Amino acid sequence: MAAVVLIFAIRRHYAAQQVRDEYGIPEGELVYADLGEPGDALFSENYRISGKPDYVLRDEMTGAHIPVEVKSGRAKKPYWNHILQLGAYCLLVEERYGTRVPYGILVYGDGQQHRIEFTDVIRSQVLSTVDEMRRCLQSGAVRRNHNAPVRCANCAYRAECRFSLEGD
Repeated sequence: MAAVVLIFAIRRHYAAQQVRDEYGIPEGELVYADLGEPGDALFSENYRISGKPDYVLRDEMTGAHIPVEVKSGRAKKPYWNHILQLGAYCLLVEERYGTRVPYGILVYGDGQQHRIEFTDVIRSQVLSTVDEMRRCLQSGAVRRNHNAPVRCANCAYRAECRFSLEGD
């Protein structure tokens, strides 16, 4: 039985290392993963939001938990919507692990990494964006903001979206 547990631990270590190498994810204890094997969604009772970061690392030096989001596209600088998404993950990680998140990491398809400090300004912007989204949903004023069928095809809400371009 001990040998089976050891083999499982070794396989998990090498699988995690392979993903780190592929996406350029920094060292640290991998405490959550949603790439490869789907992870459970993180949920915030305080903010009533949920999400699934690709990874959460625990910095072995500071004990801080760091969300990592991997994007398939390329970017010279991070897109604002990606920063807000990462900021929402920072809120979720703070609540899940009970520690302040100092920063998160965006990793783009070309391996480019961006360390995004989780500042009070970003925290505030995430919360005001969530409030705005709720107001739009309640008022029925939700509209598609693009004309790209591929974005609709990859959207998690395409099945219930009356504005979807998928299949057009």
